[in-house]
Amino acid sequence: MLNLAATALRAFLVIFGAIVLGLSVTLAKQQVIGSPPTETSFFSFAGAFGLVVSGIGILAIFIEKIPRVGVIAADALASVFYLAGAIALTIALKPVSSCTSSSDLAGYQRYNNKLLNGGCEHVKGVDQPICPNARSGGGDDYTSGRCQEVQADYVFGYIAFVFGVASVVVMFLSQRRGGTTPTYV
Repeated sequence: MLNLAATALRAFLVIFGAIVLGLSVTLAKQQVIGSPPTETSFFSFAGAFGLVVSGIGILAIFIEKIPRVGVIAADALASVFYLAGAIALTIALKPVSSCTSSSDLAGYQRYNNKLLNGGCEHVKGVDQPICPNARSGGGDDYTSGRCQEVQADYVFGYIAFVFGVASVVVMFLSQRRGGTTPTYV
């Protein structure tokens, strides 16, 4: 029963890890001026780390020689990374009042947010930085879609954290109820 629960949790963690990684890499690739924000880069790492840990966890369900304690520790670490990355994105997006509002205030907040504007240049004689990848030549606002991507990214990060903690609990219970741990001589 616990192996079935562990397998289901692992499957969800693989999906959430892939989504977090995909969204974070997409956001990083939209950065045309300068390097991507550290929040986006860290969350890309967290998604990739979570995928690797989930793969090892799936193998540990079927291969007895993989130490369960190591898998539990890796799951806990991946969960902490998911939580830290999701919190960092949430805090970085906090100054933005709305992702979909067409008001001037919301547009200004999105335009000046480092996660959403794609990088800005400070031009001599201009008060506000120029962010060429934030709007099209026709005035289309690209930041609204990116804002929704960031929101989806951190929501999946929080969900991955919850599933990661559940995976730690299931693996711990599995070990306590008779799961074997290999002995190395």
